[in-house]
Order: sequence, then C-alpha cells, then structure tokens
Amino acid sequence: MKRLLNILLIAIFITSGHSCIDLEEDVSSILDIDNLRTENDVIAALTPIYRQMQVTHRNPQNLRTPTFGADDITTWEAGNKAPLRVFDRFDYGKGENAEINWLADGWNNYWRIIYFANTLIHGLKTSPVSESVKNIADAEARFLRAMSYFNLVRTHGNVPIILDGNQPTGEEVRATVLANYLQIESDLLIAEAALPSPGATSNVGRASSAAAKTLLADLYLTWGGWPLKDNSKYALAAAKAKEVIDRGYHKLLPIDQLWLLSNQNSLESIFAVQFSKTENMTSFYPTAFSFHEARGFSDIFPELQFFRSFPEGPRKQATFATQIPQRGVAAGVIVSLNPAFKPWQQSQRAHPMYKKFTISEDLTVATQTFGFRAVELYRYAEVLLIYAEAQARIGETASSIEALNQVKRRAAGLPYLTPNPDVDRTTATPNEIVDERGWELAGECKRWFDLVRTERVEEIAALRDPAENVKPVRSPTKEQYIAPIPFQAISTSKITQNPEGFKIQ
Repeated sequence: MKRLLNILLIAIFITSGHSCIDLEEDVSSILDIDNLRTENDVIAALTPIYRQMQVTHRNPQNLRTPTFGADDITTWEAGNKAPLRVFDRFDYGKGENAEINWLADGWNNYWRIIYFANTLIHGLKTSPVSESVKNIADAEARFLRAMSYFNLVRTHGNVPIILDGNQPTGEEVRATVLANYLQIESDLLIAEAALPSPGATSNVGRASSAAAKTLLADLYLTWGGWPLKDNSKYALAAAKAKEVIDRGYHKLLPIDQLWLLSNQNSLESIFAVQFSKTENMTSFYPTAFSFHEARGFSDIFPELQFFRSFPEGPRKQATFATQIPQRGVAAGVIVSLNPAFKPWQQSQRAHPMYKKFTISEDLTVATQTFGFRAVELYRYAEVLLIYAEAQARIGETASSIEALNQVKRRAAGLPYLTPNPDVDRTTATPNEIVDERGWELAGECKRWFDLVRTERVEEIAALRDPAENVKPVRSPTKEQYIAPIPFQAISTSKITQNPEGFKIQ
C-alpha cells in the first residue's frame, strides 16, 4: 500500500539506519497493512510507529526549538544555535521565521507518526487476527496518534484533522483547537479502555492504560487553560489523574537514584521512548545538554534566574551539574583534562548544566558524549502534580495536598509516603503548584506549555536575568504563544499561517 502524506510532511526519516526516504518511495516493506494476518504481523506494523517516536525524541534541541521561550532552558549565543535563539528571543509571532532549520522537525515527525497510526488503524478493520489483538494494537496506534496531535496543537495551534491513510489533496484546512481536542479525547477514551494495565506486559516501552489516562489528564488540564479556558475540564483532569494514582502501581524513586541508567523504565516511568546501545539506537540528550568542554554541543542549559530560584536541596543537586567536566580527545578516545572539573561560573557557557540528562551519558562510542537511557515523556511525579493542580483549581482536598506533598518530600530526599511537618504544605495555590511542576519537570519539555496554558509567559519572561547572552527582541504577548507553521507546509497546501489561521473554536 502506497499512501504517503507528501503534502503535510516536509521530510521523512525512519530509524532503520537513520536514512532518509523519498516522499514517493514505496514504504510497503516498512508498514504493509494488507497482510496483517497474525499477531506477529500486527506487532511488525506497530514497530515503525514506535521507531518514529524514537526518531522524534532523540534530538531534544530540534524537537524543542519552539519552546525556548521558557525559563528552564536557554542556549548558546553563538554556533549553529540560531533556530533556538529565534524562540529564546521571541523573534516570531506574525508568521516570520517559519523557514528556519529545526522548526520543521517536530512537525514532520509527528505527522509521520499520525500517518503510520492512521494506516494501521484502518488496516486492522479487515484483519483476521483475534479481536483482543486488534483492540490492543488499535489502542496503541490511537494513543500515539493522540500524543502527536496534542503536541502539534500545543506547539502550532489548530491543525488539520486527518484520520485515514489516503494521500492529502492539498485542499485540507485547519480545524479549530476545540475540534482537535475533541478528536484527541476520542482516541484516548478508546485507548484507555483497551490498553493493558501497566506491568501486564513484558514489552518495555509499549503504551499502557496508565499512559493513556495520564495523557488524557494532561489534555484536560491544558483544555482548562489558554486558549479554550474550559474550567469544567479541571474536574476531569483531576479524576483521570486520580485513577492512575489509585491504581497503586506507580511509585516515586529516591531523588538521587531517579536519573541513573539502571533506573530507566522504573515504576516511576509511565511512558518512555526507548534507546539501545546494542541496537545502535542513540539518544542525543547528553550531547544536547552538555557543554562543548564536556564533549557536548551546548544546545540546552537552564536560565540563570530559573537556576537561582530553584529550591535548594537534594532535587536541585540531582537536577543540575554545577561542576562542569573538562574533557579532551586523545587517540580517538574521550579523556579527562586537568583539572577534571570547573565551577559553572568559570565554564565556557557560564551556566550550570542539566545533570539529570547527563549522569547516564556514554563516553565510549565516539568523541562526543551520547546516551542510551530511555527518555520519559510522562512520570508518576507529573501525575501527582496534575492531580494536585487540577483539584486546587476546583477545590483542593486532603488527597490533592498529599499528592503535592509526596513530590515535595521526595524532592527533599525524604521518604515520600511519610508525612513531614518541615516540608508538608497544608494548602497551595494553583500557581504555586505550577511552580513546583517547573522545578520537578525542569528541562523535560513541560515548562513552556505550562506557562502558555496559565498565561504566565509575559510574567516569567520579565524575570530573565539581564546577564543572559541571548537577549529578547521584544516582550512576549499572546502572539508568541504559538509557533509558526513551517514554511514548506504552508507553501504546499492551503493551510493558513499563524496568526491568521489560528482558530480556537
């Protein structure tokens, strides 16, 4: 079957050998839905979708380009970081800079996932495999499609809704944000009912009912904020997060152990993208989050004000590296220099690094640092904070405050299930919980979307330290809340560019 999204996709990339595929190339050997006759056939058809998730998330600097207006990340003022600086400087808002490198990466890759998911969902309708196998595969495809649409809408605003595998005509137009959210909700309601419980399968990295419920809770939390501001969704967000909590499966790890390679796919992980050294599936997280002197690329590091305002304690120690490794290369091997470390103030970038993404680095495969640790897209800590915030917006309860306090106790290095009057809160405002989310999920591509939905981009941007080398070109407004749609997608279709094409409902 040769059904390709060659209008909305700008470039197609598949992980097998990391080689480019021509838009008109026959990919039936990758995803052949005419021959879904056995359970193994179905698993083989699911594989390209999960592999595309890996491609999408392996380069955090590319995927996160439109989110650099957040205060938990900034970038180097030189080198090849111009695409990141566009968004760090708020140099967009009226459709300009839509042609920059890296902006299209997330757009391309999420549409690729949607294409694969659409094709599998339709192929399963005529497959002779058992209903149980079909239902689970259909649910996995819907979960991954929903996650892709959710990230597209949060980043670029409303997008076309395409639910089949047919080649677009170029006549497609953008749906509204409300229509997008309704479709995402529909997929996730089906997915949560059909997916297995967490731990019910030995297949690491596959979606579970807890993953679908968590994404659904995140959707409702976002739905309650800008731009739709439907306050009725906060109760749904709280209820859905509480279902995951009450399941009793997921746990919080000790904060000093959370980011170790040995603790990937732990009971704290709800959904994670997998990487593998034996299969040569490399993550560039350590590369992006390390400075050049540590054999990285200096793509992403925290803003100074965010680092300074971050509460002291074990979580801050686990999140940031304040002693920056000094490394060189000898005979093709990475070696430590003398001194082996420098204080962050004396480093090349004069900022701390993110330790949480570099502590599991691998220095043995090349002359740059790389990684193979799974990347969590959702953790149990976030579920607790979704519940705490959503419930705080409609009326906090003892259980919602306890959810917040579990995160705060763990952050302090304490047993998270044991009350502690030195740490515990008796009440908290929604904005205080959003701040807690910022610290707990620092650098995890959550902060920008939190600031947008809570309409705090302007407030937080005003706190930026004047010592930052990347200077804003303007004070942000609502025009900077959504990124432009990549130029080639606009130029090859009837999609209208932002802000004119941005329609809420």
